Amino acid sequence: MSAATDFAMLARLPPAGVIAYLQGRRDLTVTHSWQDLWHEEHARQFTISRLTRLDLLQSIREGIERSVNGELTRREWMRDTEKLLKNAGWWGAKEVIDPATGETVTTTFDAARLKLIFDTNTRQAAAAGQWERVQATKRTHPYLRYITKDDDRVRAAHRAWHNLVLPVDDPFWQTHWPPNGWRCRCRVVAMSQREYDSGRAPGGAPFNTQPPASETIEHVNRRSGEITKVPAGVDPGFGYNAGVARREALEAIEQAKLRAADAELAAATRKANLEPPTVAREKPDQATWKTLGLVDLREMQALAQAPELLPRAKSIEAAVSQLRATLGVPIGAARGVRTPAGGVTIMDELLRHVVEKRLDARERYANFVLPTLMRPDEVWRTAYDDGTTRRRFIKLFSGSKYDIIVIVEEMPDGDVLWNILNRERGKMNTMRVGELMYQPD
Repeated sequence: MSAATDFAMLARLPPAGVIAYLQGRRDLTVTHSWQDLWHEEHARQFTISRLTRLDLLQSIREGIERSVNGELTRREWMRDTEKLLKNAGWWGAKEVIDPATGETVTTTFDAARLKLIFDTNTRQAAAAGQWERVQATKRTHPYLRYITKDDDRVRAAHRAWHNLVLPVDDPFWQTHWPPNGWRCRCRVVAMSQREYDSGRAPGGAPFNTQPPASETIEHVNRRSGEITKVPAGVDPGFGYNAGVARREALEAIEQAKLRAADAELAAATRKANLEPPTVAREKPDQATWKTLGLVDLREMQALAQAPELLPRAKSIEAAVSQLRATLGVPIGAARGVRTPAGGVTIMDELLRHVVEKRLDARERYANFVLPTLMRPDEVWRTAYDDGTTRRRFIKLFSGSKYDIIVIVEEMPDGDVLWNILNRERGKMNTMRVGELMYQPD
């Protein structure tokens, strides 16, 4: 029996709940810092910081899923993963280029890191599955009790929550659902009304039934510069409920599919009525980089090193597949990306639109897309004559003839990636139209 399954049993959780969480994290995402994915994004995306090979990410994720399913012990998973990384040349220290900064950074894979990867992923999966069970049984077990290991290794803040008992729907559990930090060993158990009325835990310790004061500290994301509020005592990146995040992730995917279905239905209707397609154009008289007194892009220094330019695909289907794999978008589904100007959904159904103009072969620039969204040099909101608005994410790259602009269409129920364009800097200036939403400090 695996260590992850042991953990699930200790939390009174059917292993199926853990497996469902892991299976829901089909989006493989290349990141260069643990801060590149934040909170709820982990419910849809599987990543290992600075591991830039999607095939290795896929194999490691599948191995963790097999371990949770009882096929591998943690020791066996570590053995197999070490062999996988050694064969691929990723064991030990390895230098990689951070596409957001162009800097060369060192990442290390060793036994200690593999343990941390395994434990963090399986415990978050267990937490998500347990939350689903708590919701299913809250009529008979309406309370939850926070439990630590109650030894000298427990963090001071977590020790203060030991034997805290609150209703299932108390807001505390939205931000303090274990694990609440790296290597956190805390857990939660569900309680019946009778157990709650006893006033004491097994062993005689009295319950604490008063919700703690809602204290937060400011956390500065070194990657994006974004300042967020983190619950005091919870490590940055852990202040969310993995079970709630999984439910919201599934709902987002469902809504993305519905939006795509609506778009396909509208397209079919236009075709049946023989209506010519309508091309939206920029509204006139909007601000430009010149009217705002901004620097010409040709005079700006690119801080990011251009990533690898991919080969031209032989067909639209191959181009879509290449774009899908590079961006980590599951077939028939979607993935979210956190940007300095808000969230963006990349939908599988819209990728064909990006690459259908085969003369441009835009799939070659797939490696440029995520750095542009996550670390843009500028973001503009541009109004169009059909009443829509689109955000233009612009990023400059050194070592490349072209720079990249990613177009995001703003929609009432979520903004979606619409197109990617490669431009020389002089021509890129003409895209700097509308409201300047973002520039890095």
